[in-house]
Amino acid sequence: MSLEEWTAEMLQHNRRNLINKVFMVAWAIWNNRIDTVWQQKGKEYVEIISSALHVLNNWESAQDKSFDISVGFITQEDGDVHWKSPQLGIVKVNTDATLFDESNHYNYVMVARYHEGAMMESISSCRSGSLNPEITEAIGIREALSWVKSKNWLGAVVETDCLNMVQAIRCSSVNLSYLGRVVDECKQLLVDIKSRNVTLKFVKRSANMIGHYLAIYSISIADRKWG
Repeated sequence: MSLEEWTAEMLQHNRRNLINKVFMVAWAIWNNRIDTVWQQKGKEYVEIISSALHVLNNWESAQDKSFDISVGFITQEDGDVHWKSPQLGIVKVNTDATLFDESNHYNYVMVARYHEGAMMESISSCRSGSLNPEITEAIGIREALSWVKSKNWLGAVVETDCLNMVQAIRCSSVNLSYLGRVVDECKQLLVDIKSRNVTLKFVKRSANMIGHYLAIYSISIADRKWG
């Protein structure tokens, strides 16, 4: 069976989930081929597939208007569309991470704000390496939790717009991959600072814009601290 015949059969049987995965992975393979030919920096197949499915999952979550926040380790406290002020005395930390494939770098940022919205402190850090998006996001959350642990704040809410990582951290299953080890470190940090009223929360991208934009533009202001 040729690729064309195989694709036609899938379309005929309307196997939508499989079709979406096939074309997303095919798109990722094509992009990897371009990177390999023109930039000599192709990725391993496991990373290609993982990255493609991560992008697909985020896209499908964004399209799903009937998403029930009561399932998938998500609570009623999650899913804010706009940034909300924390309670008096509680610090809100927004974190995000991004990849810069062109320069083979990734970065993470953390922004801490008072209840009235004024910035207390922020950190931008850029590192060399080619990681998949999920690991990059997990590292950003880990660093944000570690940062909170080093402070003497009476309470904090750490917000991220990466739904997959919030679900993974709240899940009790064990993952022996490198991503799993980073997730386990996040879990342990939350245990370590639980008595200090620190929580991790999922929000929509629109509620995490300061972290998102700072992450995008931090390649030019890497390893900086404000506040």
